[in-house]
Amino acid sequence: GMSASFYTEKMQYAIHHIGTPLFGMLIATTSLSLLTAFLYRNDPRTCFILAGAGACFLVGGLITKFGNIPLLDAIDTWSVITPPSNWQEVAEKWYLFHSVRIAVDLAGLFLAVLSTFTRRSEWSEA
Repeated sequence: GMSASFYTEKMQYAIHHIGTPLFGMLIATTSLSLLTAFLYRNDPRTCFILAGAGACFLVGGLITKFGNIPLLDAIDTWSVITPPSNWQEVAEKWYLFHSVRIAVDLAGLFLAVLSTFTRRSEWSEA
């Protein structure tokens, strides 16, 4: 329900202000999840859950890299005054990639949080 000019201006602002930190955070989250899975390799249950979380974050990053970013690169070239006539089609495609990525990243977050409840305590084994 927004105008083409408003959508273009909003997306171009986001591209220049939050895109790089957000993608950097995704890379860090993926790397740390996989590293933590490796460190817990002696606890298979926790290791597999953390590896699953890392895989979800990796898939989210790939969706971003090959789905969202090409569309954002195109949006960044648009004129705010005269966006292209197919702007809404591009916006819907971007939103589809965004929605799938969010779902995959939420699954990764769920797995990462779940992993905190699976590790056996050294105190209870004594």
